[in-house]
Amino acid sequence: MRLLGVELTRFRSRRAIVLTLLATVALAAVLIGTTLYETRAVSEADLARAEQLAAQEADARYTTRELERCEEAPEQYFGPGATTEDCQGILPQAEWFLDRSALSLAAELEETGTALVFLLLGVATIVGTTFAGADWASGSIGNQLLFEPRRAKVWLAKAAAVVLGVAVFAALLLAAFWGALAAGAAMRDITTPDAVVTDILQTSGRGVALASLAALGAYALTMLFRNTVGTLGLLLGYAVAGEALAATLPFTKMSQWALSSNIQAWLSDGAELYDDSLCEEQALEGGECIPTYILSFEHAATYLGILVAITLLTSLIAFRRRDVP
Repeated sequence: MRLLGVELTRFRSRRAIVLTLLATVALAAVLIGTTLYETRAVSEADLARAEQLAAQEADARYTTRELERCEEAPEQYFGPGATTEDCQGILPQAEWFLDRSALSLAAELEETGTALVFLLLGVATIVGTTFAGADWASGSIGNQLLFEPRRAKVWLAKAAAVVLGVAVFAALLLAAFWGALAAGAAMRDITTPDAVVTDILQTSGRGVALASLAALGAYALTMLFRNTVGTLGLLLGYAVAGEALAATLPFTKMSQWALSSNIQAWLSDGAELYDDSLCEEQALEGGECIPTYILSFEHAATYLGILVAITLLTSLIAFRRRDVP
């Protein structure tokens, strides 16, 4: 525990890490402010203008002509059982001419909430590489081993410090983000369903876990290659190459091996992916096909877990056996 405390102190004292985390907080604050501003209440002047535009569109010749066609055959527009009253639904509405919508935490979960988690993944990767790379760049890792020669213990203490530091930061930032949006919704008397709150909590939990995993993997790679830039270059190359192979190789469901697809499936508890190769045989036979499939959370967890496990094992073995300058 004492060694872990030392590593946590070292984690907090890294200037590059502190600046990175502060920049992330600033970006999250910008996301909050932008979201609250763009979903602000519509003024009476804006609403009156939207109602005027809707009335003008409703009186337009092409609108009245379309309304007449609908009233003559409403079932062609709305399906069996439709009546002429249903045709009023095709008339322009005032909300069509408003440039913003009300704050919805469900919508933000799919948009800004997801963007923030991806930002955290990038930050976690940078933090993990920076924490390990600084020791190798300065040569302090050799001095650290003089005080604690058990290399595995040093490696594990550093890994634990990275995981704890990133996990706590990610959890606090996501809590502050959703807390601010929830407060904004409450001030505007907007009710959020319990199911949406549950989705936010579960998605945030998976986001914290994934950020911690990203930091751990980046740390392990940097301890293996002993170079921050080299680690970041390798991770970028793997992500780009994986996307390219998934898009070009002539095999079915190649996208399931792309890093971005598995990250999406992890965060969303399963993701629907498009793959036109699924329908090649059906197209030749003249059959109908939906070119999508579900990439499960279990597949994503296995894929990411194996990648990180291999990286951790290789890094730890190399650190125990290779010479340290």
